[in-house]
Amino acid sequence: MYKTRMRKTLMVLVVLIILALPTGGKGKELVILHTNDLHGESLARIATMVEDQRAFYPDLLLMDAGDLFSGTPISSAFKGEVEQKAVLALSFDAIALGNHDFDFGLDRLESSRNAGVPWLAANVLEKDGTTLVKPFLIKEVGDVRVLIVGLTTTATPRMSFPKNVQGLTFADPVATLQRILTQQHGAYDICIVLSHLGYGDDLLLAQRVPEVAAIIGGHSHTILKRPVRIGKTLITQTGSSGQYLGKIVIDLADGVARGELLEVHESITPHPAVKAIDDAYGAALAVEMEREIGFTSRGYTKNGMGLLLNRALLDFSGADAALYNAGGVRQGLTRGSVTRGDVFAVEPFGNEAVLVTLSGPAFAGLLEITSRRSSDFYDGPKLIDLDRSYSVVTSDFLASEGSNYPMLAQGEILHLGSSVREVLEDYLRDQVLEPLQKEGAL
Repeated sequence: MYKTRMRKTLMVLVVLIILALPTGGKGKELVILHTNDLHGESLARIATMVEDQRAFYPDLLLMDAGDLFSGTPISSAFKGEVEQKAVLALSFDAIALGNHDFDFGLDRLESSRNAGVPWLAANVLEKDGTTLVKPFLIKEVGDVRVLIVGLTTTATPRMSFPKNVQGLTFADPVATLQRILTQQHGAYDICIVLSHLGYGDDLLLAQRVPEVAAIIGGHSHTILKRPVRIGKTLITQTGSSGQYLGKIVIDLADGVARGELLEVHESITPHPAVKAIDDAYGAALAVEMEREIGFTSRGYTKNGMGLLLNRALLDFSGADAALYNAGGVRQGLTRGSVTRGDVFAVEPFGNEAVLVTLSGPAFAGLLEITSRRSSDFYDGPKLIDLDRSYSVVTSDFLASEGSNYPMLAQGEILHLGSSVREVLEDYLRDQVLEPLQKEGAL
């Protein structure tokens, strides 16, 4: 009798425990983990967090909203190969194409797609009208059919080297999404958009296409610790460079989504499988950083290096003037051979080279600021004609909102498709350098 009562008690406890566990499928909730704008950062700690979440939600979906590639030495050196292996190890369900995912060329994208990277971009079209990668996919989680659509910013051609997007058309994302929802009507229960459009465009998208349950955003590097809701659409974004792992929970009873950001702390133990990938390529990178790319016959101080960097940018772009902030140059170069590691030490940030066209009055305003900020590096005309325009080559950092040169963000910006570091590397590779004799800079 006692044993029978014990068995019944244990059975009741087991049932209660099972009922208390979170579910990832039909009847309770759908769980989505997401990232965006990783830019070559390690996924080792995020992998540990994903594994922990999968222990509770085995049917969860894992997605990324673009710019997986480009931004770290290891990403540049191996052209996205490390990130590719990491996302495959984590079994990402979908990744939107971001503008920087074109940085290593279409061949690299095709190679990663063939390897199994689940790229999505509904509005990136080839010459024949077909999409470059899959436009969308439908994932079945239990009895729930989840439509996942990828959208890429139409500004990509202005942010990429021309050959990297040659032959491609970037269609209107709103019209593209509306067409897909019409075509797939009845084939899905919930729609999720992976948007590499930027936060402002995500707000507009939610207003114009209200049938979407959640927009997982990227491109603008916006940290939305409290996701924004437009109607029934949840809009979220995790910032950039793996600072946060996003988590969305959709109540399947009413389709309402809620979200949060989980901070990726340094105290989190890196996942051994992804860490092994990082370590292997890290060792290879150390060898790559020792590779000689050029030679200087004299040493350059930090100040002289800034002037040299401007000369490299002018040579690359053909601009009227070059401008670089003092904080963007971290050290000089010693006399003798120059390695890739030396160049990374000079410019460790991975800033992108941009060409900004300014009116004569705007350019005059820029010169006025350079006269007050004497530590910054400027190379170009001092006397100007207010009736003509001027082109300035600089970094995307200085050409962004909030920089010390506000007129740059308001000018006509052309992204040159190369990082400042790559421009400097090529310049050093092409010539034996003598120190610049200018204003006692060396």
